[in-house]
Amino acid sequence: MLAAGELPEEERRSCMNHVATCEDCADALQGATAMRTMRSQTTEGTPAGMFERVMRRTSERHETGQRFWLGAGFGGAIAASLLAVAFALGMLAVPEEPAVAEFYVSMEEARSMHVAIEADRPLQDATISIMLSGDVQIDGVGDRRELSWTDSLDAGVNKLTLPLIAIGQGGGQMVVRLDHPDSEQLFVVQLRTDG
Repeated sequence: MLAAGELPEEERRSCMNHVATCEDCADALQGATAMRTMRSQTTEGTPAGMFERVMRRTSERHETGQRFWLGAGFGGAIAASLLAVAFALGMLAVPEEPAVAEFYVSMEEARSMHVAIEADRPLQDATISIMLSGDVQIDGVGDRRELSWTDSLDAGVNKLTLPLIAIGQGGGQMVVRLDHPDSEQLFVVQLRTDG
């Protein structure tokens, strides 16, 4: 609501004072603002079968190399998963301004980032959107900065695996958004490039 400018002036001023002193909230506001900007831009629809190709490619990589669980990305994957579960359970004090998790990407190889989306009941026709900024790409989809598709989610934990690769040293940010009439979740992940 803050990024959308929908708060009353006094509440907005109070939030902005907090954001000025809290790095996590400043990052979250930056992510929400970037997401609003990216959503306002015209984009093409997701190509038919693209999500299935990404998931198949990710699954093949994950099955052939279990290095992920021992690699540097383990902490980021766990943080993103815990953040997703915390949002789903309503454990964060201010759901409009999510905390920012970190994930390390490499320029040499794609690293699988796992995002856990928890639903307390099945969600039919949920829209999942991914928006990237900075020097990071989803491996296999080229320079697309936004992906969006509709899918049905099971009750419980639904795992989304994304193969991320750095295309420069600048790092970036990824916003994952779930939209459904019964649930709205937003995950902001700060992407850092390994030294």
